[in-house]
Amino acid sequence: MVLRHMLAATGLVLASAAPAAAQEVPTLFGWTLDSVRGGVRYAPDYLGSDDYRAWFTGAVVLVRRDAAPTPQGAPDDGVSLGLIGTGPVTAGVVGRWRSSREDDDDLRGFEKIDATVEAGGFVNWWPTDWLRLRAEARRGFGGHDGWAGDFGADAIVRGERWTFTAGPRLDWGDDDFTSTYFAVTPQDAARSPRGLAAYAPSGATWSPGLVASAEYRVTPRWSVQSVATYSRITGDAADSPIVEDLGSPDQFSISLSARYTLGQ
Repeated sequence: MVLRHMLAATGLVLASAAPAAAQEVPTLFGWTLDSVRGGVRYAPDYLGSDDYRAWFTGAVVLVRRDAAPTPQGAPDDGVSLGLIGTGPVTAGVVGRWRSSREDDDDLRGFEKIDATVEAGGFVNWWPTDWLRLRAEARRGFGGHDGWAGDFGADAIVRGERWTFTAGPRLDWGDDDFTSTYFAVTPQDAARSPRGLAAYAPSGATWSPGLVASAEYRVTPRWSVQSVATYSRITGDAADSPIVEDLGSPDQFSISLSARYTLGQ
């Protein structure tokens, strides 16, 4: 059922595509809108959950107007704006949106966690044209005020129409991040109908994982992409009743989206 909705959403986007003529690419203060992507993602209801639901997902890519063409990145990159470098090493600012965690179902009685904007910086390094290394560091504003980071490597295989990417990931969150999403306060435990014990994690959260994607270019501007991810919550975060009793340390997701590239 979810897959049918994902296919339908992507089909509607592609159906709206007409043969593209040459067009002026929007540019602001030296940066150009390179591409936009939208689709549907089937992922855990919240971090550590074993219940899944469909989410809308998307991304916007901006590049410097005078920069050399940048090889394609990975589908799980944050919204990025390159500021430094035009060669194999580039850096800039990055942002991500982390959805709110509601106080219902398994987490009835818990304090709600608001949505969070995470803002920070990224560095890309391309040792070769088929391998990319990337690191992001971001501070949360809103639901959490801790620091989070992502480290990854991607092997990229390009064909005439197909592009495949795959590589390992290591997600990190500091003490504040861990406490926000994995602590069970005495008040939470008292209000919860699930008979949970209070829990105060310490230390950072580390989540190793994998990301793989396949993208098919339908036209010079339009492409469709499928992505599968896996990560495992470890350490004190995995011992939290939120994960151990209510959810699972194993986190999976699949997504299907359409991407429109400008200026080609």
